Amino acid sequence: MKNLIFLFSILFLTSVLSAQVKIDNDNYKFRIEFSKGWKSVSKVETDKKDVINYSFSKNDKFTAAIIAFKFPAQRNLDDFVYTLEKDFNLNIPEKISSFISVSGDVYEGKFADYKDNDNIEKIFYYTTTKDSSGEYFCYMVRFIADVKYKKTDFDTEVTTIINTFKVIL
Repeated sequence: MKNLIFLFSILFLTSVLSAQVKIDNDNYKFRIEFSKGWKSVSKVETDKKDVINYSFSKNDKFTAAIIAFKFPAQRNLDDFVYTLEKDFNLNIPEKISSFISVSGDVYEGKFADYKDNDNIEKIFYYTTTKDSSGEYFCYMVRFIADVKYKKTDFDTEVTTIINTFKVIL
C-alpha cells in the first residue's frame, strides 16, 4: 500500500512539474504557451478591463511578461512601440538590433533585441489590423534573461514560446 501511494505521489508530482503554462485569454484575444519549467508569477488587470499584465519566470534567471491592451480604435505600430520604449516604468534598455517585421492575417508586429549591463532581452510588439466587435488590441511580449544566460539557449526558448503566440479575433 505504501508503494502504491508513493507511486501515485511521484506520478502526480511529475505531471505537475512537467505541465506547461498556457494562457488563452478570450477577453484580450490572444493565446500563448510556455514550455516546461515556466511558472506563472502574477496576473494584474486594470479596473477598466483595458490592460492586463502577465509575468512568468523560469529558474530565477529568465523572465517573461505579456502586456495586452484593448482600444476602441486601431493603433499605429510605430507609435505603440515608441510609447512603450519611452515608458520609464518599463525600464527598457538600449536596442541592439534592428527591428524585424512580422505579420499575420489580423495583426502586424515587429521585434528587436535589447541589452544592458545585467540583462539580455527580446521584445515583440503587435497591434491588430482588424477589430473584434469594435475593439482593437496591442501586445508587448517581453523576454529577459541574465547576461550570463547562454544567448543561443535564450533565443531557442524565446522562439519556441513566441511561435505559440496567436491573436484570435
